[in-house]
Amino acid sequence: MATNSQLTELELTLERIREERENKREIFEAIHDGIIVFKPSLSIQNINSQAKKLLSIEANFDPAKDYLSLYKNKKTTLMFKLDTWLECIKNTNKQEPTEILVWYSDPLNLQSTPLLFSAKAMFNKNGELKNILLVIYDRSIHNEADEQKRLMQAAFNSYNGQFIANEKGYIIKSNDSFIAISGLSREALQKMTLMQWLEQQVNLKNDSNGILKSLLENKLWSGEVELHPSQDTVFHAILSISMIADKEYNIEHYIVNLQNITDIKEAHNRIEHMAFYDNLTGLANRKLAKEYITYTITNHRRHNTYGALLYININRFKTINNAFGRRVADRFLQLIAAELNKTVNIEDQIARVGGDEFLITCIDHAKSADNAAKNALKMAKKIAKALNRHFLVDGLSLHSTSRIGIKPYPDEEDTSADNLIVKADLAVSKAKEIKTNNPIYIYTPDLSSAVKSRKQLEQDLGFACQKNQVQLYYQAQMNSNQELHGAETLIRWFHPELGMISPDIFIEIAEESQQILKLGAWIMYHAFKQIKRWNKLKRDFKLSINISPIQFHDADFIPNIISIKQETGVNPKNITLELTEGILISDTEQALHKIDQLVELGFKVSIDDFGTGYSSLSYFQRLPIHELKIDKSFVSRIPKSKEDIAIIESIVHLANTKKLDIVAEGVETAEQLNFIQKQSANILVQGYYYSKPCPAQEFENQFLIK
Repeated sequence: MATNSQLTELELTLERIREERENKREIFEAIHDGIIVFKPSLSIQNINSQAKKLLSIEANFDPAKDYLSLYKNKKTTLMFKLDTWLECIKNTNKQEPTEILVWYSDPLNLQSTPLLFSAKAMFNKNGELKNILLVIYDRSIHNEADEQKRLMQAAFNSYNGQFIANEKGYIIKSNDSFIAISGLSREALQKMTLMQWLEQQVNLKNDSNGILKSLLENKLWSGEVELHPSQDTVFHAILSISMIADKEYNIEHYIVNLQNITDIKEAHNRIEHMAFYDNLTGLANRKLAKEYITYTITNHRRHNTYGALLYININRFKTINNAFGRRVADRFLQLIAAELNKTVNIEDQIARVGGDEFLITCIDHAKSADNAAKNALKMAKKIAKALNRHFLVDGLSLHSTSRIGIKPYPDEEDTSADNLIVKADLAVSKAKEIKTNNPIYIYTPDLSSAVKSRKQLEQDLGFACQKNQVQLYYQAQMNSNQELHGAETLIRWFHPELGMISPDIFIEIAEESQQILKLGAWIMYHAFKQIKRWNKLKRDFKLSINISPIQFHDADFIPNIISIKQETGVNPKNITLELTEGILISDTEQALHKIDQLVELGFKVSIDDFGTGYSSLSYFQRLPIHELKIDKSFVSRIPKSKEDIAIIESIVHLANTKKLDIVAEGVETAEQLNFIQKQSANILVQGYYYSKPCPAQEFENQFLIK
């Protein structure tokens, strides 16, 4: 029987055991990591609160029966079986724990948490399995740190130049891109401070005081800079400097980022230049000219002064382009632009506003529009004189004159740059009517009504054929025996209100508005029908038809002419299609192909107005043509003009060499006829000497009905 002292000692021992167990329980619960002690059957023997929290389970959780949202990967596509893994641990007699990283997906918010499982089988002295200890570590912080580290490493190894400086400003780490951009070695950089590098290589658009102020106030500075790694090298860059400081504002590091924008800057400059400048001449384009004119209008109104626009058109440029090709024509325009730059005042703006059109905004401070016009006229004459000379391009001596329109401004009606440019252009159009080498015309208000009239003509021309206002006329072509050989087809437009409109006017309108395609088809159809009728009266009668350059270059030209030929049933051997030199030379291979097709169809081909263009002999030899037509401008001045006589003799010699027919048009006098007929026996003569152009019935009565 136990004594009282023994009972007291036993009670003390039990109390001590309870305290130790309670202490262990508190320690067990206080551990930050999750801990589960499994029995050999894998039922839970002990589990702390952290384990319950991390896995969202209770103490009665059974890994073999209860679902646990664990995965082998972050994407939560591969399930992790805890009971299977623990079974493997039971059979592993390792001193070190077995570890595996798994992902727990919260069923409520589907948020994944990385967990490190560390398990170890525990055995008794007899080697029998006693428990399995599972420790669960929350790896969220470590995982985020790893991600941040990888992110920072990737960012630091970007194409941008980067370096980190310590609290004293010394560069402690730089990436390869920065070393490449700066041209400095890693060793040299580590001996240099941020400010030393700025002073040595960076041209700041803001001063360094601005950087320091921004860093102190905002802990950040960013701006565009020029980087000079060497004396001959310049980079454009965006420089960003961040200052890292703790809560007490103790500076820890400086992070510098340098983005090379040289290519972007150059591309932007190129785009800006393309937007406002002409690529060929380097002059301002129409857009920039309009902006400048708008500015000067405001400036003139503010100071009550006047200026003027000079609109310049280069004569015969299209002929040069057609004759020698685009490369020569472009070089010619560049020389024109250079000549203009040398001629105008330094403050005047020159712009190229069209293929062969230039606009000069004269900076003037005239006190009246009349004075501005007088000053502009002096400048226009100076420009005309400068451009009236020969320009040497690739061994060719090219000569061209100009016509200039002048528009003083501002006035009450001139509220926009567009209005001014249109009026200056109208003055150029009027200058075309002045018969001098360098025509100049100052705009007058009545020119605006001329524009309206031209627009009305364009509209009326669209209905002229269907309203029977157009009619074909014919002019005879006679041989050396003064016998009828054929005729040239000409078109006349009889306007119901304005009377007969000159072909020089409405053909130009038709070409500019593309109505020439419909008009040209109408001419061919009715001319084909007429020649078919006249061939019944005179079997060998020939008919010539002019083909517009726009009509010839149209994609449907050949199909259309085939269709008209089939519809009318005409014999193409009695038809000559007259083409200009410009048609033939502007697109060599395409022109040759189309002419070959016309010849295969049976048509004859003539070069109209030969000698007014710039055909090269080497090119001319390739043309499968049948006839040359001497332009009336040469015929009209013979036999007085020795120069024109020489030109005609050269054309005749060239035609005879190639065994071509020759037509001399514009013959009006017996003296001209005698000269022409002496040149060659096979020259055909066309002109007022024999007949003026006349309608079909009148022509038939005069020449075909005996």
